[in-house]
Amino acid sequence: TPDRPPVCFWQHFGALEPKQTVAEHVRFFQESGEDILKMMCDEFFEYPLQGAKTPADFLALRPLGRDSYYVRGQVERATQINEALKGEVFSLYNAFSPYASLKHAMGDAPSMKLIREAPDAAQHIMEVICEDTCYMIEGILKESGTAGMMLPLQGADDAHFTADEYAAIVAPTEKEVIECADALSRTNLLHFCGWDNLPNHLEWWDKYPGAMVNWDVDVEGFSLKEGKTRFPGRVLLGGFNNRAGTLLHTGDKESIQSFTRQLVSEAGKTGIIIGADCSLPGGIDRAHLRWVSEALDEMA
Repeated sequence: TPDRPPVCFWQHFGALEPKQTVAEHVRFFQESGEDILKMMCDEFFEYPLQGAKTPADFLALRPLGRDSYYVRGQVERATQINEALKGEVFSLYNAFSPYASLKHAMGDAPSMKLIREAPDAAQHIMEVICEDTCYMIEGILKESGTAGMMLPLQGADDAHFTADEYAAIVAPTEKEVIECADALSRTNLLHFCGWDNLPNHLEWWDKYPGAMVNWDVDVEGFSLKEGKTRFPGRVLLGGFNNRAGTLLHTGDKESIQSFTRQLVSEAGKTGIIIGADCSLPGGIDRAHLRWVSEALDEMA
């Protein structure tokens, strides 16, 4: 039982040089005053498709392997960030589902075109991505000092798949990645992404193993407090809207701290982590994030 709920916000920093990536994570952690660091090394945001364009190209791809830069580079970066913070921070590293990785690498429309028109090629490349993602997870959790994985899930909305399609196309490799993480850590975070403001069929995801759950309270339409009923036995992360123009960006100290106190008053002091729906845009004043932690310190 913590003295007060922990805080975890995160941002994308862009595809920087390795030293800059480490420095930006350390700076964000120190300036935000948060308790949990969720790493996002954007140098590896897109899985390298090696110029593949046609179904035949995708079918010819093979996993990059344990010794590839895509795998080892991420293990090294997580290690460097943890070491720069002297191993004193509870940290999480990002591992997208294979479907989300394919979408980020190709774009939403092109990836759906591949899935619809060349399902064998799409399935093959998701299996390839899955293998490399599991290699990365293994290295991160065994070598880097990272406590767990953040596992963002996307595509469970009505704009992309039916329930049967999702179960057949997306879920197999998605489950495999989550199982890879679950086998090595009991402190993983499932991130139910409110992609493009589209509500998700959370029932397609909520039986997956994961100690922590994060969802978009505005898109999905239920609060942190209501999440305790929706996700019993899990630690709940969130409460704030991450988008530009909302309270966390534009509010003054009193309004942000008042909302923080309201979240804790409604959801209780245990079983929650105060954060946002998703990654914060780059322009946010980090003093606003410190105000959240300061309000919680006062409640301890």
